[in-house]
Amino acid sequence: MKIPTISITSHNITRLIIGGNPYSGISHQSAAASKAMEDYYTTNQIMADLAQAEQNGINTVLARADKHIMRTLNEYWNAGGTIQWIAQTPKSTEYSDLNEYLKIIARYKPIAIYHHGGTTDQLYAEGKLNSLCDTLKRVRDLGCAVGIGTHDPQILKYCYTEGYDVDFYVCALYNHTRHRELYLPDDRDAAVAAIQAVPMPIIAIKVLAAGRNEPRAAFQFALENIKPIDAMAVGMSTQFQPDQICQNALTVAKLIRELENEPNCRTGSDGHTRSRRGLRCDGTRGG
Repeated sequence: MKIPTISITSHNITRLIIGGNPYSGISHQSAAASKAMEDYYTTNQIMADLAQAEQNGINTVLARADKHIMRTLNEYWNAGGTIQWIAQTPKSTEYSDLNEYLKIIARYKPIAIYHHGGTTDQLYAEGKLNSLCDTLKRVRDLGCAVGIGTHDPQILKYCYTEGYDVDFYVCALYNHTRHRELYLPDDRDAAVAAIQAVPMPIIAIKVLAAGRNEPRAAFQFALENIKPIDAMAVGMSTQFQPDQICQNALTVAKLIRELENEPNCRTGSDGHTRSRRGLRCDGTRGG
């Protein structure tokens, strides 16, 4: 199965990335659902899911850089797995010195490291976002692609306008920092407008609203509204739907083919078909 790729620095990354929240017991549903994920996702089960992802054309996992995940990925690679890892820094409460922790993350050879979205949002609210500059430089010095995560589209636009030294962004389609587990349509509209306005690779997260959205419709909305240079990271759990990874990969590959063949508006000068919602057919940005 062929899933088209985007480029972040020198790395080719499938437009569908498997997300690691289920592996860390983060359901965004309930305490019981999170505990069920913890019980199900043993090291062997995570490795089985990553292998299924690779078998179905997904070449990248986006997951937290906690010790459990890093040890599991190390074991998976030692067993012959080749999936690429985009590392999310943990919450600020999980380390005493981020710069030292970045060195630990780098030992496991992620292709990219991005700053945790919730912590980014907190720094912005406190007027301390400039403190990220040193962190971003440290990541770059470690030889990894550099990213910033956020749940707030205004922060995404602010970081781009201010010229933060990054290669990509990670942006939630729902503002989890502001609305927690409320998944509001207006949030999603605001997020895609910001994603369209920032001409850099962006990985969209919370595409399925933590399992609340019907997958095909949610994937179609995302693909119609993010840019051709963007990707989606989606948590997939095989506990109750063993073929979920396969079905998601098939759906996304089919939707991309359909959108590429659909004459929504003429192709831009870069050879990419423009999003129907975010870019006018003359190639200029709307909204």
